[in-house]
Amino acid sequence: MKIENGFKFEKLSKSVMNKNICIVASKWNDDIVSPMIKESLSYMKEVGIKNINIVRVPGAWEIPYAALKSIHNGAEGIIAFGSIIKGETPHFELIANTTADALMKLSIENSIPIVNGILATNNIEQAFERSSVEKLNKGKEITQSLLEIMEL
Repeated sequence: MKIENGFKFEKLSKSVMNKNICIVASKWNDDIVSPMIKESLSYMKEVGIKNINIVRVPGAWEIPYAALKSIHNGAEGIIAFGSIIKGETPHFELIANTTADALMKLSIENSIPIVNGILATNNIEQAFERSSVEKLNKGKEITQSLLEIMEL
């Protein structure tokens, strides 16, 4: 048994390895989002996941709609990646809260696992720390969460 990022991970079942997984990711803050996508793809390749689709959307606000379209197009598990950085207005809270709520609602209503890898940070330094391959990259951790929940 392999333990990484707090997860106890055994070999994936064949049924999970053959599922259709979609990464829905924002283009906004791409220098933060792309490293998470790259780490996610690398990890899925390492464990043998082959059916992966990537959908890029303008920003975090558009991720729930693209997730819904992905479900309609056959996605059996969805990873959402984005980056929302706090500014001077309440826009940060609005986008972070509504996208999280929408993704959870989509997951429950459609019985499709959706994991939320949309970073909501106080500043750009925190965002880079959470997406850096050398530091805390959330791409792999979020992907592990999806694969684990898909085993249920």
